[in-house]
Amino acid sequence: MNGLIIVNQHLGHNEHKVRRLKEEFAKLNVRLDVFVNDGSLAVIRNNRIHIKLPKADFVIYLDKDIYLAKQLEKAGYRLFDKPDFIKLCDDKMLTNIYAANRDIKTPKTISGPLFYDGRPKKENLTFLNGVMYDLGMPLVVKRVYGSLGMGVFLAETKEQLIKIYKKYCHEPIQFQEYIKESYGRSMRVIVIDQKVVGGFIRFNKCDFRSNYGPNASAKKARNCDKFFDFAEKIAKEFKIEYAGIDILFGYNNEPVLCEINSNAFFEEFEKVTKINVAKKLAKYIVKKVKEENEQK
Repeated sequence: MNGLIIVNQHLGHNEHKVRRLKEEFAKLNVRLDVFVNDGSLAVIRNNRIHIKLPKADFVIYLDKDIYLAKQLEKAGYRLFDKPDFIKLCDDKMLTNIYAANRDIKTPKTISGPLFYDGRPKKENLTFLNGVMYDLGMPLVVKRVYGSLGMGVFLAETKEQLIKIYKKYCHEPIQFQEYIKESYGRSMRVIVIDQKVVGGFIRFNKCDFRSNYGPNASAKKARNCDKFFDFAEKIAKEFKIEYAGIDILFGYNNEPVLCEINSNAFFEEFEKVTKINVAKKLAKYIVKKVKEENEQK
């Protein structure tokens, strides 16, 4: 069996992930070759998709480029994670829409209207009065696409809210209820094959974003059955093969879904929890590929 790893041109945090996965797959006698998504891996020519990669039993896709992922899938490659799931997680608004009516607690959320041309005028800002009424103040503004706590803002006044909206109104954003009980605190749970592997709690005494900046720290989650049960419910509803689920601490310690991260980083997770995520993920992928090949 052989597999490919596709990484972004800025390898960054994935360096550790790639190294660990290569180590664990090698123990299973599976070779992994790494390719950088530099724009040269696929072309649509004569109404057909041509992939400039070797054949492989599977692809571990560590990029956010949905278009390449879709082309690989259409060309017959088995991706972990699948493109539709990556899209569902990367678009935070789509995540909230999918979770709705599924008994998955999320913060109250409103999608921000796009402004296509120029700067919004006074009459284009009146809807923010309704946002403040529905969500209360302060409230959270999120760029729909983003990670590592970037693009997430706390608006404490109407003036701050207007300023943030004016800056980001040309791209998808969402407004969310601020869960004050979870200030600087959240839980990251890793899920593989719709089952919880483990979790850690992240802390930040200097910022409402638990995973942002040099002051963030973490400790292994213990005696958290309520949160793990909640994560497993999410995993089943979203049919998660591999992801990191971020959960907020709501009123009376009620778990509240913050977001889902496809192909989540696990360097810090392995260090804090002492759980070998790379080994578990490698075993799952090999098992899944063998099962699917037998069914063909």
